[in-house]
Formats: sequence, C-alpha cells, structure tokens
Amino acid sequence: MIDAADGEVYEKYADELVRFATMLAGPSDAEDLVAGAVVRVFSSPAWRGVSNQRAYLYRSVLSEAASVARSARRRVGREQRVGLWAGADSVPGLHPEVVAAARSLSVRQRAVVFMTFWMDASSDEIANVLSLSVRTVQRELEAGLRRMERHLDD
Repeated sequence: MIDAADGEVYEKYADELVRFATMLAGPSDAEDLVAGAVVRVFSSPAWRGVSNQRAYLYRSVLSEAASVARSARRRVGREQRVGLWAGADSVPGLHPEVVAAARSLSVRQRAVVFMTFWMDASSDEIANVLSLSVRTVQRELEAGLRRMERHLDD
C-alpha cells in the first residue's frame, strides 16, 4: 500500500528520475515510465526493507525503460512491416544527432552515458545506483561512447 512517506520519497526524487528517464526513453515517455516504475516499487512488499531508496528507484526506472524498449522494438518491427512507423522523439536542449546516437545504445549504455555526462556521476556512484560493478559501468561507458562516435561519424 502506498502511504504519505512514499509520497515524500516520490517528491524528493521525481525530478531527477524524470530527467534520467528522458534520456533513456525520450521526453514523451519519461513521466509515464517513472510513474509506472514508482507505482510498482511502492506496491511491492520488498520496498519497506530497502535501505537505499534512491538507488532502488533508479534501478526500477532502468528496468522499466528496458521493458518499454523491448516492447517498442517489437511494436516498431510490426509497424514497419505495415508501414506505420512514425520516428523518434527529440530531447529538448540536445542536438538531434546526439539524441539519435544515444538511441542507438542499449538502455544500460544510455543510462551510464547519461549519468556520467548529464548528472556528472562517478563510476562508483553509477555502480551503486544501478547495482553494477564499477568495471561493468566502465565497460558500458566505453562501449557506449564508441558506438555513439561511430554513429556521429556516419
């Protein structure tokens, strides 16, 4: 059950979670993505035992973004087969080329790149928030930057 304390937690982290989700899924889906993740988290019995709520919420948003991305890939495939695909959203304040390059990344790579450059987070902080090893964060960042560079060079 969701209570007043959950509302306070949501108010505390909502803006940063929406910014994070915007980079993961685009501005038109960010708030819905956060809302879906937060409702699932707050409804879970495990939520009461969470010690690092911020990290747990970030991981939940990342997981929700991955799920939405999988669904979108399946949907886009179906729509392309019938000629209905409409294209990608833009992210306000970012060059369209950078957004397109970021969209070519996996959700995890996009999360690591976003947290590194737009949140100025260290590899240790990202590893803690996303429950990854520091080496995995570094590997995802390196792979993501290489992929973005190739995309931007084309």
